[in-house]
Amino acid sequence: MKITAKNHTISKIIAKTLLRLFIILLAFASYPLFLGQEAKGKLNQISLAFTNKIALIAPILLFCFIIGLMIAVLKHKYNRIDLNWLFSFATIFGILYLILLYSRIYPTIA
Repeated sequence: MKITAKNHTISKIIAKTLLRLFIILLAFASYPLFLGQEAKGKLNQISLAFTNKIALIAPILLFCFIIGLMIAVLKHKYNRIDLNWLFSFATIFGILYLILLYSRIYPTIA
């Protein structure tokens, strides 16, 4: 029987939970694609205006960072504590960003 550190077990559980939550939120984003034409028409009327195009770089980099860390964590099978915590913190910020984005879009199609 292998004895593992408590910190390793906690980071492993948190990383697995956040990975599943992030995948569920991304699946939730595809929900409007399966709606009828009425909801798709409402989605076409949504306009996001960015006053500064540089503002798009941070979310894109965050998403790429999460995907890269996800690949690294899954490659090492949650055995590296530092990768688990980096992935957890990046995913928390990504989830918060997605929740804020969804809260702006979904009221317009509901």
